[in-house]
Amino acid sequence: MDLIADYDAWQARIPGAFSFCQYPFLLSLRAKVQIMQVDAARQMNTKLKEAVISALFQNYQARRAPANQPHLKLLIRRRCLVEDSLHQLATHEQDLKKRLKIEFVGEEGVDAGGLTKEWFMLLLRELMNPMYGMFTCEADGAYWFNPAALETSNQFFLVGVVVGLALYNSTILDLHLPLAVFKKLLRTGFYHASAPGMTAAKSADAISLAIVAGNQGLGTATATAPTLGNGVRLASGAGSALASAAATASLGGQNGTQKKMKSAYAPCYGPSGASAVAAESQPPVYGLLSPSAQLRYQISEMLTDVAQIRPHLARGLRQLLQYREDDVEDVFCLTFEASYDAYGDVVTVPLVANGANVAVTSANRVEYVLRYLQWVLNDSIARQFEPFRRGFYYVCGSNALSLFKPEDIELMVHGSGEDWDSDALRKTTNFVGFDSEAAQTVGGWFWDVLREMTQRDRKLFLAFVTGSDRMPTVASTQFSMKLAMLGSEHNRFPIAHTCFNQLGLWMYRSKDELRQKLMMAMTESEGFGLK
Repeated sequence: MDLIADYDAWQARIPGAFSFCQYPFLLSLRAKVQIMQVDAARQMNTKLKEAVISALFQNYQARRAPANQPHLKLLIRRRCLVEDSLHQLATHEQDLKKRLKIEFVGEEGVDAGGLTKEWFMLLLRELMNPMYGMFTCEADGAYWFNPAALETSNQFFLVGVVVGLALYNSTILDLHLPLAVFKKLLRTGFYHASAPGMTAAKSADAISLAIVAGNQGLGTATATAPTLGNGVRLASGAGSALASAAATASLGGQNGTQKKMKSAYAPCYGPSGASAVAAESQPPVYGLLSPSAQLRYQISEMLTDVAQIRPHLARGLRQLLQYREDDVEDVFCLTFEASYDAYGDVVTVPLVANGANVAVTSANRVEYVLRYLQWVLNDSIARQFEPFRRGFYYVCGSNALSLFKPEDIELMVHGSGEDWDSDALRKTTNFVGFDSEAAQTVGGWFWDVLREMTQRDRKLFLAFVTGSDRMPTVASTQFSMKLAMLGSEHNRFPIAHTCFNQLGLWMYRSKDELRQKLMMAMTESEGFGLK
């Protein structure tokens, strides 16, 4: 099948014509990635032609010459990485669709892809630093928007531009955003309860939700009171002070863990409009469900996603839904309020009007859980997320994006963080300049050293050779490396060309010497030299 011809026919919206892109669940992730890459290359070529024509037929003043450059070229000082990057992205807003080229001031490197990967890695590492206050580091190293961020919307817009640029330029990021971010990007309104859903929440029976709210079904649910992190169950008649402590422990305590669960997100079964930029807010089958079934689906989905961000909160809300006695108000001592940390101070926000005086009871706990989840995933970060979303779509918004599920985009942005097999990499490695003796000695030692590395060291090795510590999303088995023999000077360090995934070795005298030189190069190198 000609994927690109099918994609073009889909965009042309020819009446009566069939296209596989109408039904994206029929396409593999590899096929979707190929379509997106071709679509991005076309846009880059269009911008290149516009720049060339503009330079040939119009006279611009010297100070405007950078606007006519065929590429988006950023000149970055390593000591001012964030400031230079965000400032130049803001001043080159009209050039963001061009092919990205990075030049580090004072360095001789020519960007053929490696410098771009390094720039993304270093920039995102700084932007996600809690010191900047734009994001918070949550469970398992996942980053989430800081509700108390003081930065302007323009800064979050530029962060969205950076993430969009990475996807547009097919670059993997060291960016641990939870799946909820990509659901919000691709499915506008995914976490907003409909009016019928909120009405159902106000009259829902919490016990009927236990089967979707927790790991246990109705027949095995035995909880009769909230439990502390160490598993001690409190009696339902406990005093209010002790019950309040139990509720605090269950909703936000630091004990216990929450396992990540696979998302219940359903693929979009049905035609997708060619003009669509993002998928609909819910799967089509969602509209066929009753309001109560929609509510169960939505709460289950939201709890799963919140568990990736704040697992203790998700666990506490599940316990609240599973609690089977009628004394919820006396045991949990909760009101319709949410709270977050603002640089050491706890800020409380009402979930409904006069929420501080509205107690959570058996009758309204489902509404409380739904409103709390919506606050975490939507309301608390609306000021930060909306400009981030605009920045993301400003760069990579296209019809091709509507073919993807949120899980697909997450993999494309993050890459594969799983460990990889050195023997599989050996099969796809090309050897340059190795004679039979060097292949048996230095070549054999190299693979022995790589095989003996820890997972952390293998990540460092991958970052040293490729500029990223993560494998590509699609078909990592096809990832290839070039291993070159540079000469007989055994006292020199290995040299990596990240643009071409090439590692150059010297004729080392022993495996220990090779290991020592390689580890030193991996851990102490920066840019085009040692730190």
